[in-house]
Amino acid sequence: MLLCNIILLHVSYRSSLNQWVRSLDIADVVKRAYAMPLTNPSFPPGPYRFFDREYIIITYRTTREALEAVVPAPLEIDEPLVKYEFIRMPDSTGFGDYTESGQVIPVSLRGRKGNYTHCMFLNDYPPIAGGRELWGFCSSGAWFRRSSWPRGRRSGAAREWAAEA
Repeated sequence: MLLCNIILLHVSYRSSLNQWVRSLDIADVVKRAYAMPLTNPSFPPGPYRFFDREYIIITYRTTREALEAVVPAPLEIDEPLVKYEFIRMPDSTGFGDYTESGQVIPVSLRGRKGNYTHCMFLNDYPPIAGGRELWGFCSSGAWFRRSSWPRGRRSGAAREWAAEA
């Protein structure tokens, strides 16, 4: 009986949802088309602001061959460097409280410098979806142990923490 009620609720919900979608005009679609699915996006519309971020970035040298194997053309590798980032985002509008960590490779495109995000791991779904849909980051889910994160430190504290380790 419970299964029948759930199926009926689902069919009823889908039917009313389909009617609502058919009633949208182009202006409604444009206003709501910042994320998919149109009727139930994974994150709210911007603007997005990130407050009180805490981070440490470790830059290391690797071989040019290793980077050429992962950096897509037409991006160019200037130096064989990789930056591994640990970023704590305790207050970000629309995404809430989350942590991310991943590899970023400095690159250039026709002389213009930028970064290629090779991999990024986050512990909250809305910023994963936003990173993929809005900014094109290859984000995946992960869990982090926060017990080792240096609480209450700001700005240059990440360098001190790295020096202590």
